Amino acid sequence: MSYIVLVPVDLADDHPREIRFAADLARVRSAEVLLLHVIDYVPTVLPVELPAGYPSPQLDVVRASAERKLATVAARFEGVKVRTIVEIGTAAHEIVACAEREGVDQIVVGSHSRNALARMVLGSVAERVARTASCPVTVVHEKDAVHEKDAS
Repeated sequence: MSYIVLVPVDLADDHPREIRFAADLARVRSAEVLLLHVIDYVPTVLPVELPAGYPSPQLDVVRASAERKLATVAARFEGVKVRTIVEIGTAAHEIVACAEREGVDQIVVGSHSRNALARMVLGSVAERVARTASCPVTVVHEKDAVHEKDAS
């Protein structure tokens, strides 16, 4: 059984630091990389696009677009086995659920700077994943500082 590294990808950043870190880790560990993008979705009952969600036909378009962009990110990995998954839901929950479902050995997640008030009110996806995942979580900060949390 091979070592699996899960990397949640935001897709807003074309070259996130966590991708480079995960690629290096995968090469050293002869690991498979599982790239995951979560479409943050809150269902709406109205047939119009709202900031909180997408109507079903629009959701299909968003998913297809995310799959194409994630495939482009996956193509950057040379000499590493890569799979991609696009899920719909809340990011932290879907990341942890995917890790459990896929038998992931380690999660490598990026932490994007946010002011203290926003972190306090919203929390961060990386923090929630680190608190709830049952495997080790490596948080790669924007400034290249790396911290690892063993959640087991």
